[in-house]
Amino acid sequence: MIDEIHLPNGSEILVFGGVKGLISEGEKLEKELQAFRPELILVSIPEESIEALEKFMEEPYEITLSDYELIYGTVLSEYGEVMVPPPIYMEPIKYARHFTVGIHGIDMEEEEYSQVYTENVHAFDLVRHSVRKRLIMRHSFKSETPEDFVEEWNLLINKVKGLSRVDEERLVSIEKNAVAYISENNEKKRIAIVLDYEFYKSFVAYMKEHFSADQPPEALE
Repeated sequence: MIDEIHLPNGSEILVFGGVKGLISEGEKLEKELQAFRPELILVSIPEESIEALEKFMEEPYEITLSDYELIYGTVLSEYGEVMVPPPIYMEPIKYARHFTVGIHGIDMEEEEYSQVYTENVHAFDLVRHSVRKRLIMRHSFKSETPEDFVEEWNLLINKVKGLSRVDEERLVSIEKNAVAYISENNEKKRIAIVLDYEFYKSFVAYMKEHFSADQPPEALE
């Protein structure tokens, strides 16, 4: 999904919410980036993952997936061809390299994530998460589109309250970091933000509220 936000200083923000893993989503994103020509790109992954994916592009290596990731990928493949690393992460890096533009990750870093996870996910949550894996494997997904599947998937995963709170904290971090980068780069007139689809709707609503016509980016620092 795509939305555009216009800032009071004349800058444009392109927000792309893509389904993680689908090759077709990467192809859509490539076309949007080529048409929009961003001067700065923000992606909903940790900053440290940008460098890791750049290294992967140079020297590909085998990626180990968790059981949940394997289940997710298997079901997602019913909606189209899938691959790892997710194309919606790789295409922004390819674009940034080719056109020499800045790119940053806006999800929380590994250390912060570990702290948030430890504070919110307790032993009983881990037991429930393990049990839910078997339930999800037997679950019959009814979604007709990949976007609907992502929403259905997250409803199942986030029935474990601790994990739901972690995702809420991640969204707050993504929003905060995006605002900070936009505020620090007032001279950039075209900024692209690439998000996992599950964050897209809430993120767009947040950005439209806080980057209103009468509120300059500097006020959000």
